[in-house]
Amino acid sequence: MKIIKGGITSPKGFLASSVSCGIKKSGRNDLALLFSESPGLCAGQFTVNRFRSGSVSLSQMRIKKGLSQAIIANSGNANACVGKREIKDAEIVTEKLAGILRLDRNKVLIASTGIIGKSLPVMKIKKKIPDLVKGLKKVNGTRFSKAIMTTDTVHKECSVSVRLGNKDIRIGGAAKGSGMICPKMATMLAFFTTDALIERHALESAFRESVAQSFNRITVDGDMSTNDTAIIFANGIAGNRRIKKGSPDYHKFLTALKFLSIQLAKKIVLDGEGATRFVEIVSKGARDAESAEKVARSVAVSSLVKTMIAGGDPNWGRIASSVGSSGVKVDKEKVEIYLGKKLVMKNGAGTKVPRNKLLDVFKKKEIDIVIDLKSGRHSAKIWTCDLTEDYVKINAGYST
Repeated sequence: MKIIKGGITSPKGFLASSVSCGIKKSGRNDLALLFSESPGLCAGQFTVNRFRSGSVSLSQMRIKKGLSQAIIANSGNANACVGKREIKDAEIVTEKLAGILRLDRNKVLIASTGIIGKSLPVMKIKKKIPDLVKGLKKVNGTRFSKAIMTTDTVHKECSVSVRLGNKDIRIGGAAKGSGMICPKMATMLAFFTTDALIERHALESAFRESVAQSFNRITVDGDMSTNDTAIIFANGIAGNRRIKKGSPDYHKFLTALKFLSIQLAKKIVLDGEGATRFVEIVSKGARDAESAEKVARSVAVSSLVKTMIAGGDPNWGRIASSVGSSGVKVDKEKVEIYLGKKLVMKNGAGTKVPRNKLLDVFKKKEIDIVIDLKSGRHSAKIWTCDLTEDYVKINAGYST
């Protein structure tokens, strides 16, 4: 596997574009299009929020057919919580795009992100779709990733090349996300493209596993969105031997896709609203995988732990408390907790590490917390960030 420059247009046959249709008051681009020159397979993972957006519902319904060639994405408006018109508005937008691209409407998907409770400005979007199609270019991958941003401070993209037999296949990705981040999934849009030739079942399996190990392992504020969407397109243009699930090529593909997914997931956490520190929480020595994840997630979503990190206060007792309230049966007399590389709790009791030594941990922008339950062989990782005053300021005035 080799990291290469670019994002969703790095694989062969993918084009992108973006324009401003007036959703964002700033005038920045808020409408983006991803298009494959050849029809191909697709797979997706979506929010489980009961108030999911009409854009999510329509794409989720169409993606079941497993064939898609384009997706239009808007930022600034969630197309959620406005009643039955949500799906109708999404249909109108995709039908307009399908007509211009001369595609079956069922091969056109839609994703939305932004303020909840406001109707999608369908006329503004329809007016700009011709310009969006005209602007389709190989070089516009970064423009696409910037157009889907909301409170993000940086765009997020990456891509890799993988050698399969005598062919090189590419996988590219772009994502947005900064706040309202908590599985399943995070408040994010994530798009992946690949020119690999792969069986549908293999693509769905690889994508499901990749999302589970990345976007479903991050949290910024513990709030789940109405619009979370992650989609992968595979057009097969690379001409490699078709990837079958369980084959050596499948494992190479899966490894690369997981790598990209984790990189983008980490970029979301690093760009968390108001965040100043990135935190990796490892729970190990658990009886089973579920227990390991529950412990790590309990620590990751704790506001007290997150504000402790924001303030640079080595009050590790908050970590211990979160472990104890996780709902997992733990033997506290066995538990060890590390803050950075410092062992702060051993056999359920503090180790009396000098405070000045612990303060050194917070001089870094990336902090590790390790909880060893000493009860088994299973482990889990969760990525989060600190919770600062800026997070409150950003979200206190989000819609204004």
